[in-house]
Amino acid sequence: MKKYLILFLPILIFAYEIDFSKKFTKQLMPNILSANIMISIDDDKERYVIDRLEVFNKEIKKYKKVEKKLGSFNVRPIYQHSNNNPLIKGYKGTLRYTISSTDAMFIGEFVSMVTKLKRNRDTSISLSNLSWKVKDDSFNVTLDLLRLEAINWAENYVKTLSSDLNRECEVKSINFGVNNRPYPSYTRAVSLNSSAVREKMVVPEISEEKIALSTNFKLECK
Repeated sequence: MKKYLILFLPILIFAYEIDFSKKFTKQLMPNILSANIMISIDDDKERYVIDRLEVFNKEIKKYKKVEKKLGSFNVRPIYQHSNNNPLIKGYKGTLRYTISSTDAMFIGEFVSMVTKLKRNRDTSISLSNLSWKVKDDSFNVTLDLLRLEAINWAENYVKTLSSDLNRECEVKSINFGVNNRPYPSYTRAVSLNSSAVREKMVVPEISEEKIALSTNFKLECK
């Protein structure tokens, strides 16, 4: 048994590991336009605020050409202080939605529909964070393709390394780093309370996003 240990000892001594990182990237064209829209209403009575917001909410739900996600539907009292005593002088309600579509025309049509529901000066409508993004499904598929690219690259790399060093090299582990979404370029928030502003609402240009996958490799050569 001791003879076998002596025979294998030189192989164990001259085995070594190689650790390094490499980044894999793909360019992806954003394919969905997204924005946040907020309707705000002030009124004397809480019931009035709720009923008026519900008019907007029902019409938003009925519009099927864009994807919609409810952010909030809130009503809170507005206080006025008199002799250090807070008095309720009215109520403010806000309705927030995140909207998205692959077609900018439908976003514009949706915004026009919502603003046409405005009847009173105590109602305000604003649009914010208008930007083009890569859809979640597209982003995840691209990450899977990058992972596959990294694995294939590692397999080819160890073959070349084994030949160059005249050693037997193999991949011990591949670790993929945390990947954050590219930060989109948002347009500034705009108030949609006048038709002039609505007509000049600018849709941001589409530009390619670079999806990057940071990968850590550990190789062993004997």
